[in-house]
Amino acid sequence: MELKTGQEIHGFEVKRVRRSDELKGTMYELEHTRTGAQLAWLDNSERNKLFCISFKTTPEDSTGVFHIIEHTVLCGSDKYPVKEPFLELMKSSLNTFLNAMTFDDKTIYPISSRNEQDFLNLTSVYLDAVFAPSLLKNPSIFYQEGWHMESDESGLSYKGVVLNEMKGAMSGVDRVAMQGIQELVFPDNCYGLNSGGEPGKIQDLTYENYVATYRKYYHPSNSRIYLDGAVPLDRTLSLIDSYLSRFDRQEMVFDIPYQAPKARKQTLTYEIGKDDDTNGKSQYVIGALGCTWQDKTKVMVLGALSDYLADSNESPLKKAVL
Repeated sequence: MELKTGQEIHGFEVKRVRRSDELKGTMYELEHTRTGAQLAWLDNSERNKLFCISFKTTPEDSTGVFHIIEHTVLCGSDKYPVKEPFLELMKSSLNTFLNAMTFDDKTIYPISSRNEQDFLNLTSVYLDAVFAPSLLKNPSIFYQEGWHMESDESGLSYKGVVLNEMKGAMSGVDRVAMQGIQELVFPDNCYGLNSGGEPGKIQDLTYENYVATYRKYYHPSNSRIYLDGAVPLDRTLSLIDSYLSRFDRQEMVFDIPYQAPKARKQTLTYEIGKDDDTNGKSQYVIGALGCTWQDKTKVMVLGALSDYLADSNESPLKKAVL
Protein backbone atom coordinates (compact mmCIF):
# COMPACT_ATOMS: atom_id res chain seq x y z
CA MET A 1 0.00 0.00 0.00
CA GLU A 2 1.40 3.38 -0.97
CA LEU A 3 0.75 6.29 1.38
CA LYS A 4 1.11 10.02 0.79
CA THR A 5 2.07 12.81 3.21
CA GLY A 6 -1.04 14.27 4.87
CA GLN A 7 -3.15 11.18 4.19
CA GLU A 8 -5.32 9.92 7.05
CA ILE A 9 -5.92 6.24 7.65
CA HIS A 10 -7.52 4.53 10.68
CA GLY A 11 -6.83 7.42 13.06
CA PHE A 12 -3.28 7.99 11.80
CA GLU A 13 -1.90 10.86 9.73
CA VAL A 14 1.08 10.31 7.43
CA LYS A 15 3.72 12.84 8.49
CA ARG A 16 6.72 11.89 6.36
CA VAL A 17 7.67 9.56 3.52
CA ARG A 18 11.29 8.64 2.71
CA ARG A 19 12.83 6.17 0.28
CA SER A 20 15.89 4.26 1.50
CA ASP A 21 17.98 2.43 -1.07
CA GLU A 22 20.15 1.05 1.73
CA LEU A 23 17.14 -0.54 3.44
CA LYS A 24 15.54 -1.39 0.09
CA GLY A 25 12.23 0.13 1.04
CA THR A 26 10.13 3.16 1.86
CA MET A 27 9.84 4.48 5.41
CA TYR A 28 6.45 5.92 6.34
CA GLU A 29 6.18 7.95 9.55
CA LEU A 30 2.68 8.31 10.99
CA GLU A 31 1.14 9.90 14.08
CA HIS A 32 -2.02 8.80 15.83
CA THR A 33 -4.22 11.90 15.86
CA ARG A 34 -6.05 11.18 19.12
CA THR A 35 -3.09 10.15 21.31
CA GLY A 36 0.05 11.36 19.54
CA ALA A 37 1.48 7.82 19.36
CA GLN A 38 4.18 7.64 16.70
CA LEU A 39 4.37 4.79 14.21
CA ALA A 40 6.94 3.96 11.55
CA TRP A 41 6.49 1.38 8.79
CA LEU A 42 9.35 0.17 6.61
CA ASP A 43 7.66 -1.10 3.46
CA ASN A 44 10.30 -3.40 2.01
CA SER A 45 8.10 -6.28 0.78
CA GLU A 46 9.76 -8.74 3.16
CA ARG A 47 7.64 -11.85 3.78
CA ASN A 48 8.59 -11.72 7.44
CA LYS A 49 6.14 -9.27 9.02
CA LEU A 50 7.20 -7.49 12.20
CA PHE A 51 5.29 -5.53 14.84
CA CYS A 52 6.96 -3.90 17.82
CA ILE A 53 5.53 -1.56 20.42
CA SER A 54 7.89 0.16 22.82
CA PHE A 55 7.67 2.60 25.71
CA LYS A 56 10.23 5.04 27.05
CA THR A 57 10.88 3.71 30.56
CA THR A 58 13.37 5.64 32.67
CA PRO A 59 13.94 4.00 36.08
CA GLU A 60 14.30 6.11 39.19
CA ASP A 61 15.81 3.31 41.29
CA SER A 62 17.22 -0.21 40.95
CA THR A 63 14.11 -2.12 42.04
CA GLY A 64 13.69 -3.47 38.50
CA VAL A 65 10.12 -2.19 38.24
CA PHE A 66 10.15 -2.02 34.43
CA HIS A 67 11.65 -5.51 34.16
CA ILE A 68 8.87 -6.83 36.39
CA ILE A 69 6.23 -4.96 34.36
CA GLU A 70 7.70 -6.47 31.19
CA HIS A 71 7.19 -9.95 32.64
CA THR A 72 3.78 -9.32 34.12
CA VAL A 73 1.98 -7.64 31.21
CA LEU A 74 2.50 -10.98 29.44
CA CYS A 75 0.70 -12.85 32.24
CA GLY A 76 -2.82 -12.42 30.92
CA SER A 77 -5.06 -9.56 29.83
CA ASP A 78 -8.73 -8.63 29.46
CA LYS A 79 -9.16 -10.31 26.07
CA TYR A 80 -6.76 -13.18 26.79
CA PRO A 81 -7.33 -14.09 30.48
CA VAL A 82 -5.04 -17.12 30.56
CA LYS A 83 -2.23 -17.43 33.07
CA GLU A 84 0.67 -17.27 30.61
CA PRO A 85 -0.42 -16.37 27.05
CA PHE A 86 3.25 -15.89 26.14
CA LEU A 87 3.98 -19.60 26.72
CA GLU A 88 0.80 -20.63 24.91
CA LEU A 89 1.89 -18.60 21.89
CA MET A 90 5.30 -20.26 21.95
CA LYS A 91 3.56 -23.64 21.59
CA SER A 92 0.98 -22.87 18.92
CA SER A 93 2.01 -19.79 16.94
CA LEU A 94 3.86 -19.75 13.62
CA ASN A 95 5.99 -16.87 14.89
CA THR A 96 9.54 -16.30 13.70
CA PHE A 97 10.27 -14.12 16.74
CA LEU A 98 8.44 -13.56 20.02
CA ASN A 99 9.92 -11.78 23.00
CA ALA A 100 10.04 -8.70 25.24
CA MET A 101 13.09 -6.80 26.46
CA THR A 102 13.89 -4.21 29.12
CA PHE A 103 16.70 -1.75 28.42
CA ASP A 104 18.15 1.08 30.50
CA ASP A 105 15.73 3.60 28.94
CA LYS A 106 13.02 1.65 27.11
CA THR A 107 10.95 -1.54 27.10
CA ILE A 108 10.09 -3.19 23.79
CA TYR A 109 7.63 -5.91 22.73
CA PRO A 110 8.50 -7.35 19.28
CA ILE A 111 6.81 -10.16 17.37
CA SER A 112 7.14 -11.41 13.80
CA SER A 113 5.59 -14.03 11.56
CA ARG A 114 5.47 -14.90 7.86
CA ASN A 115 1.81 -15.87 8.13
CA GLU A 116 -0.60 -12.92 7.84
CA GLN A 117 -3.29 -14.17 10.22
CA ASP A 118 -0.74 -15.34 12.74
CA PHE A 119 0.91 -11.90 12.58
CA LEU A 120 -2.42 -10.20 13.31
CA ASN A 121 -3.19 -12.63 16.15
CA LEU A 122 0.20 -11.98 17.76
CA THR A 123 -0.22 -8.22 17.37
CA SER A 124 -3.64 -8.42 19.03
CA VAL A 125 -2.25 -10.40 21.98
CA TYR A 126 0.60 -7.92 22.54
CA LEU A 127 -1.62 -4.84 22.24
CA ASP A 128 -4.08 -6.29 24.75
CA ALA A 129 -1.19 -7.21 27.04
CA VAL A 130 0.36 -3.75 27.21
CA PHE A 131 -2.88 -1.76 27.33
CA ALA A 132 -5.26 -4.06 29.27
CA PRO A 133 -3.12 -6.32 31.48
CA SER A 134 -4.52 -8.51 34.25
CA LEU A 135 -1.84 -7.19 36.63
CA LEU A 136 -4.08 -4.22 37.42
CA LYS A 137 -6.67 -6.53 38.98
CA ASN A 138 -4.60 -9.45 40.21
CA PRO A 139 -1.78 -8.66 42.68
CA SER A 140 -0.70 -12.32 42.66
CA ILE A 141 0.89 -11.74 39.25
CA PHE A 142 3.25 -9.18 40.80
CA TYR A 143 4.18 -11.46 43.69
CA GLN A 144 4.79 -14.39 41.35
CA GLU A 145 6.97 -12.55 38.84
CA GLY A 146 8.44 -9.87 41.10
CA TRP A 147 9.06 -11.05 44.64
CA HIS A 148 7.41 -12.71 47.61
CA MET A 149 8.44 -14.55 50.76
CA GLU A 150 8.27 -18.28 51.33
CA SER A 151 8.78 -20.33 54.48
CA ASP A 152 10.50 -23.68 54.60
CA GLU A 153 12.54 -25.73 57.08
CA SER A 154 15.41 -23.24 56.83
CA GLY A 155 13.17 -20.23 57.52
CA LEU A 156 11.91 -17.35 55.40
CA SER A 157 13.41 -16.63 51.98
CA TYR A 158 12.69 -14.31 49.06
CA LYS A 159 11.39 -15.84 45.81
CA GLY A 160 10.19 -14.51 42.45
CA VAL A 161 10.86 -15.04 38.74
CA VAL A 162 12.59 -11.70 38.13
CA LEU A 163 14.37 -11.82 41.49
CA ASN A 164 15.80 -15.27 40.72
CA GLU A 165 16.70 -14.22 37.19
CA MET A 166 18.64 -11.19 38.43
CA LYS A 167 20.37 -13.19 41.15
CA GLY A 168 21.77 -15.34 38.38
CA ALA A 169 22.56 -12.39 36.11
CA MET A 170 24.38 -10.47 38.85
CA SER A 171 26.42 -13.46 40.02
CA GLY A 172 28.96 -13.20 37.21
CA VAL A 173 31.97 -10.92 37.50
CA ASP A 174 31.47 -9.38 34.04
CA ARG A 175 27.92 -8.24 34.87
CA VAL A 176 29.01 -6.91 38.28
CA ALA A 177 31.85 -4.98 36.64
CA MET A 178 29.64 -3.57 33.87
CA GLN A 179 26.96 -2.44 36.32
CA GLY A 180 29.61 -0.92 38.56
CA ILE A 181 31.20 1.11 35.76
CA GLN A 182 27.78 2.38 34.65
CA GLU A 183 27.07 3.57 38.20
CA LEU A 184 30.37 5.45 38.21
CA VAL A 185 30.09 7.00 34.76
CA PHE A 186 26.36 7.88 35.02
CA PRO A 187 25.66 8.91 38.62
CA ASP A 188 23.02 11.50 37.65
CA ASN A 189 20.70 9.73 35.22
CA CYS A 190 18.96 6.40 34.63
CA TYR A 191 21.95 4.74 32.95
CA GLY A 192 23.64 4.41 36.33
CA LEU A 193 20.75 2.33 37.71
CA ASN A 194 20.11 -1.37 37.29
CA SER A 195 16.99 -1.45 35.11
CA GLY A 196 16.79 -5.24 35.43
CA GLY A 197 16.68 -4.99 39.20
CA GLU A 198 19.38 -5.25 41.84
CA PRO A 199 18.96 -8.26 44.16
CA GLY A 200 18.46 -6.74 47.59
CA LYS A 201 16.63 -3.72 46.13
CA ILE A 202 13.93 -5.55 44.19
CA GLN A 203 12.31 -6.35 47.56
CA ASP A 204 11.82 -2.61 48.16
CA LEU A 205 9.22 -2.44 45.38
CA THR A 206 5.60 -2.45 46.55
CA TYR A 207 2.61 -3.55 44.51
CA GLU A 208 1.17 -0.02 44.76
CA ASN A 209 4.30 1.63 43.34
CA TYR A 210 4.51 -1.00 40.63
CA VAL A 211 0.93 -0.32 39.47
CA ALA A 212 1.49 3.45 39.66
CA THR A 213 4.59 3.10 37.49
CA TYR A 214 2.69 1.05 34.91
CA ARG A 215 -0.07 3.68 34.73
CA LYS A 216 2.49 6.49 34.42
CA TYR A 217 4.46 5.05 31.51
CA TYR A 218 2.25 2.58 29.59
CA HIS A 219 0.19 5.06 27.64
CA PRO A 220 -0.05 5.48 23.85
CA SER A 221 1.34 9.02 24.10
CA ASN A 222 4.56 7.49 25.45
CA SER A 223 4.72 4.70 22.87
CA ARG A 224 6.58 4.10 19.62
CA ILE A 225 5.29 1.49 17.18
CA TYR A 226 7.37 -0.07 14.42
CA LEU A 227 6.19 -2.20 11.50
CA ASP A 228 8.43 -3.93 8.99
CA GLY A 229 7.78 -6.04 5.92
CA ALA A 230 4.71 -6.81 3.84
CA VAL A 231 2.26 -6.24 6.69
CA PRO A 232 -1.48 -6.11 5.89
CA LEU A 233 -1.40 -2.38 6.64
CA ASP A 234 -5.12 -1.63 6.49
CA ARG A 235 -6.02 -4.40 8.96
CA THR A 236 -2.98 -3.73 11.14
CA LEU A 237 -3.62 0.01 11.54
CA SER A 238 -7.31 -0.66 12.22
CA LEU A 239 -6.34 -3.12 14.97
CA ILE A 240 -3.82 -0.72 16.53
CA ASP A 241 -6.30 2.17 16.42
CA SER A 242 -8.91 0.04 18.21
CA TYR A 243 -6.60 0.06 21.25
CA LEU A 244 -5.06 3.53 21.03
CA SER A 245 -8.41 5.27 20.55
CA ARG A 246 -9.46 4.18 24.06
CA PHE A 247 -7.08 6.82 25.42
CA ASP A 248 -6.76 10.59 25.20
CA ARG A 249 -3.55 12.40 24.40
CA GLN A 250 -1.33 13.20 27.38
CA GLU A 251 1.75 15.37 27.70
CA MET A 252 4.42 12.83 28.61
CA VAL A 253 8.01 14.02 28.88
CA PHE A 254 10.62 11.81 30.50
CA ASP A 255 13.84 13.71 29.92
CA ILE A 256 17.21 12.06 30.43
CA PRO A 257 19.78 14.72 31.37
CA TYR A 258 23.21 14.57 29.80
CA GLN A 259 25.86 13.36 32.22
CA ALA A 260 28.73 15.70 33.09
CA PRO A 261 32.05 13.80 33.34
CA LYS A 262 33.03 13.03 36.93
CA ALA A 263 36.18 11.32 38.23
CA ARG A 264 35.10 8.52 40.57
CA LYS A 265 36.21 5.08 41.69
CA GLN A 266 34.92 2.22 43.82
CA THR A 267 35.71 -1.34 44.83
CA LEU A 268 33.10 -4.05 44.31
CA THR A 269 33.00 -7.69 45.35
CA TYR A 270 31.67 -10.74 43.57
CA GLU A 271 31.12 -14.35 44.60
CA ILE A 272 33.55 -17.18 43.91
CA GLY A 273 33.46 -20.84 44.87
CA LYS A 274 33.78 -21.67 48.56
CA ASP A 275 37.11 -23.45 48.07
CA ASP A 276 38.47 -21.20 45.28
CA ASP A 277 41.76 -19.38 45.75
CA THR A 278 41.31 -15.59 45.67
CA ASN A 279 44.70 -15.04 44.01
CA GLY A 280 44.38 -13.78 40.45
CA LYS A 281 40.67 -13.14 40.79
CA SER A 282 40.82 -9.32 40.84
CA GLN A 283 39.74 -7.30 37.81
CA TYR A 284 40.36 -3.68 36.91
CA VAL A 285 37.84 -1.77 34.84
CA ILE A 286 38.16 1.74 33.44
CA GLY A 287 35.54 3.73 31.56
CA ALA A 288 34.91 7.25 30.32
CA LEU A 289 32.34 9.31 28.46
CA GLY A 290 33.38 9.50 24.81
CA CYS A 291 30.57 11.39 23.06
CA THR A 292 26.79 11.74 22.92
CA TRP A 293 24.43 9.25 21.29
CA GLN A 294 24.00 11.65 18.38
CA ASP A 295 27.59 11.18 17.20
CA LYS A 296 26.90 7.82 15.54
CA THR A 297 30.23 7.62 13.71
CA LYS A 298 32.24 8.19 16.88
CA VAL A 299 30.13 5.66 18.80
CA MET A 300 30.88 3.05 16.14
CA VAL A 301 34.60 3.89 16.02
CA LEU A 302 34.96 3.77 19.82
CA GLY A 303 33.21 0.41 19.91
CA ALA A 304 35.52 -1.00 17.24
CA LEU A 305 38.59 0.45 18.98
CA SER A 306 37.51 -1.04 22.31
CA ASP A 307 37.05 -4.47 20.73
CA TYR A 308 40.44 -4.26 19.04
CA LEU A 309 42.31 -3.22 22.19
CA ALA A 310 40.67 -5.41 24.82
CA ASP A 311 38.21 -7.95 23.40
CA SER A 312 40.33 -11.07 23.93
CA ASN A 313 43.48 -12.17 25.72
CA GLU A 314 45.39 -11.65 22.46
CA SER A 315 44.19 -8.04 22.05
CA PRO A 316 47.10 -5.56 22.41
CA LEU A 317 46.03 -3.73 25.57
CA LYS A 318 44.70 -6.79 27.41
CA LYS A 319 47.74 -8.85 26.40
CA ALA A 320 50.09 -6.14 27.71
CA VAL A 321 48.23 -5.94 31.02
CA LEU A 322 48.22 -9.71 31.44
